[in-house]
This record gives sequence, structure tokens and C-alpha cells, in this order.
Amino acid sequence: MVKQERAGRTRQAVLLAAAGTFAEAGFEAASLVDISTRAGVSKGALYFHFVSKQALADGVLTAAGRVIATAVLRARRSDRPAVQGLIDLAHELAALLRENVVVRAGVQLGQGAPYAAAGGADGAWHGWTVTVRRQLERARASGELRPGLGCQEAAELLTAVTAGLVLMSWGDAGVLGRESVARVLASALPALVPADRCADYRTDGSAPAVAVVPAPAPVPAPVALPAAVPRSA
Repeated sequence: MVKQERAGRTRQAVLLAAAGTFAEAGFEAASLVDISTRAGVSKGALYFHFVSKQALADGVLTAAGRVIATAVLRARRSDRPAVQGLIDLAHELAALLRENVVVRAGVQLGQGAPYAAAGGADGAWHGWTVTVRRQLERARASGELRPGLGCQEAAELLTAVTAGLVLMSWGDAGVLGRESVARVLASALPALVPADRCADYRTDGSAPAVAVVPAPAPVPAPVALPAAVPRSA
């Protein structure tokens, strides 16, 4: 049991070190020597848990997907109106990207061509579009949305806005600040709900702050992250 706990801590340390290195240097420039040094373990210990840099990247992507899946599950189970749940989910994703190095590195690694991660996205940001569409369908069922609004088209538009903010945040982290995200959501809200209902929603978010953890215990069906990292050793 003690040996298993020690192995688990070592794996966690390596995964966090890899995430930090990938987030700062990118996949290509990151070296296993730098990652093992940052984790405080030997290169042999690193290889025991991850056989290659690609395996490390896959591990970061999977861990990030699990964190995001937890946030999505929380939104689905919320007793708040569905549109408010979507707003709160957007704020939680922004907070994770600001504060959680595993999520930040996972999303950075995921830019590019389609990536067959656990849960299988068949295109860039496809998994997020599905998540948003399902939440919008809940909103439509409860009568929150504007008459005639297409959930798929609205989900694609909101995904494009999200992807744009994420891309801009690599150069300016302030783009994902709470006030900045609230302003974008306030601009998008009238396209989703009737004008006389906009005041019913808090675009600055209504959910309490969620503790950010680096690598949570597994949860079912991790959200596939948008796209791929190069397949190199």
C-alpha cells in the first residue's frame, strides 16, 4: 500500500511537471530531462509511468478532460435555469484555464488537427459544441430561449466565441478574467433569450468559486479536448 501511494505521488508529480513544462515551452520544446528535474524524480522513474513525451502529453490531455468533464457534470446537475448553468460553466472554464496548469496545458496541446482522446472528438472543439448544444436544448425545453433559435447553430457560434477567447488568452491572460468574460456573455445573451428575460440572468456568474485541483480522481467520460499534439517520441 505504501509503495502504491508513493508511486501515485510520483506519477502525480511527473504529470504536473509535464503540464507546467508544456504550458510554458510547448510540446516540441519540452524535454523529458526538464520534466523529470522539475518533478524531482529520476528519468527512470519518469519512464516507469510514461514511456515517452507523447504518453505524457496524452496523460495531460486526459487529466484536463476529466477536470472539464467534472465542470460539465456540475452544470448539468445544477438546479439553476439552463442558460444560467451555461453562463456559470463558461466562467468555470475560464477560471480553470487561468488557474489550473493541467487544464491550460491540455487545451494548449489540443490546438491543431483532430485528436482521438478518450471520449473521441471528431473535430476541433466538437466535444465542447456538443456540451453547449445539450445545455441549450435543456434551456429550450424549459422555455428559456428565443423562439426559433436553432440550438446547433447557437452552440457552434458560442463555441467559436469560446475558442477565440482561448486563443487570445495565450497572449493576454486578462481576456479570461471574470469581468472580461462577463462582458462577452452579456453581449451574447440577447441572441439566446428574449429581450425581456435578459435581466433574469447573471452574466458575471452565480455559482460559488470552485476549488481548483491539479489532477482529480477519474470521472466517467472525460471531455475530449479540441484537437491534437504532434505524434512524435
